[in-house]
Amino acid sequence: MRKELLYYLNTRPDLKYFIRERPEWYRTLSRNPAAMAELEEQAKVFFGKTFGQRVDRFHQQIKSIGLLMDLLGAAGENNDFNPGA
Repeated sequence: MRKELLYYLNTRPDLKYFIRERPEWYRTLSRNPAAMAELEEQAKVFFGKTFGQRVDRFHQQIKSIGLLMDLLGAAGENNDFNPGA
C-alpha cells in the first residue's frame, strides 16, 4: 500500500478499524488508491453515520422519550393512593 494512504489511514482511526474489519479493502486500495472515496462511503454505512441512519436513530430516541413520558404520566396518575385517609 502506498505511503500516503498509510499516513492518511493513521490519521483516521475509524477508517483503519474499518479496513481491519474488512480486509478486502487492503487489496482494493493497493490496486486502486483512487477508491478511497468509496472506502469512506462504505465506512460511513458501517459506522451508521449516513444521514438516513442518523435520522432513524434520532427518531428512535424521540420515540423512547415519548414512551418514557407516557410511563411517567401513568405513574403520576397512580400515585393518588392515600393510605392515611
